[in-house]
Amino acid sequence: MTGIIGVNSSGALLYNRRMEETLSAGLASFGNMKLFILSASCLLFIAAKPICKWLNDDDGLATRVSMMRVLNALIVLGVLTDALLHNFELLSKLTQSLIVIYFGVLGSQIINFFIRQRFGRVRVSKNQKQISDTYSSRGLSLFVATVTTVVVIVSCLRILGLNSLLEAGGAIGIIGICLAMTQASWAPDIISGLIILNSRLCEEGDVIQFNMDGQPIIASIFKTKIFHTECLDLSNNHRLMVRNAKLRDFGLQNLSRFASAKGLRERLLFNIGYEHDLTAVTKMMQRAFANCDKDHEFREAQYEPEVMVHETGDYAVTWAVFYYIKDVKRLLRIKQTVRSYILDESIRSGISLATPSLQQNEVSLGTHTPIENFTPETFDSKKRANEVVAQQTPASQTASADALNKQT
Repeated sequence: MTGIIGVNSSGALLYNRRMEETLSAGLASFGNMKLFILSASCLLFIAAKPICKWLNDDDGLATRVSMMRVLNALIVLGVLTDALLHNFELLSKLTQSLIVIYFGVLGSQIINFFIRQRFGRVRVSKNQKQISDTYSSRGLSLFVATVTTVVVIVSCLRILGLNSLLEAGGAIGIIGICLAMTQASWAPDIISGLIILNSRLCEEGDVIQFNMDGQPIIASIFKTKIFHTECLDLSNNHRLMVRNAKLRDFGLQNLSRFASAKGLRERLLFNIGYEHDLTAVTKMMQRAFANCDKDHEFREAQYEPEVMVHETGDYAVTWAVFYYIKDVKRLLRIKQTVRSYILDESIRSGISLATPSLQQNEVSLGTHTPIENFTPETFDSKKRANEVVAQQTPASQTASADALNKQT
């Protein structure tokens, strides 16, 4: 029994000694520099998300974290493969190129962080401090990205053995030709983005109105990026992507830039019959706004609503009601609420908001009027009826003409 134990103990000692020798040989093949690269890459892989979030929290965080971690994983894989293949030269050069690319990406993010801190615009959104790009910060960021890209490309070419100026210039020339051939798809958007930021045509958080494909869009600017602008559609509650060049072509209305200290002057239109005068309509509107102000505080209540005649139509008067607001992000909700209060008050006041039809006017096509009872008002009514008949279809015109002949 003792002999068996002794054999097992000696075998375990021999196995442990061989494992130690294998590990020592493996570590010796790595070298101090490779061990440092492996350990640094592993630490940066773990800390990629906190670092990217600290540098820029709201601009493609997931994409930047994924790119950093992919580069870290490729560096680790390259170092391990190079150690196993006993210093394979081409693989070593590729690993060094990956390291240069990684530090180029990380360095540009660090420089952009300080650029945004110095030249960016600070704003508060939802009780959080946010820094948005300006013309200066965006221009400097593009310049830094261009210089960093050129330096990284030249460094990688030299690492791969393209040391002569002709070889490096040829590689850079090929890249330049590719960019020149595709510049029509990206250059106008970059330039338009810079113009938007410089002119402050619309900034992040502004509410704008424009027509897209024949439909009016009311949206809030979320982010002005290099190639496009992200908007939040206030009507359908979804995100809208618009190219910077196309956004400049629209006739933008910036509803967040008020012409006076009163706020945004909103207008609602209503068709009401001729039987109601200005006094009755004005009092009805004032009562509706008074009821609305009791329940809500989104209107500038210190300014009375303005009731004016917008248009005098054939069958109704179009009344315009003006009021002032400052919470433009709730513009659509405020309009809906005000309309509902005006509708309720119109029902209580006996003032119909429906456009009166032809049958509700003085003209009655089926009624015979004796000639001795004709008045100037009667002729005016028949004149308006003839105008309506002229706009009808041929069949309807025949029927209406017969009815008019019966009256005369």
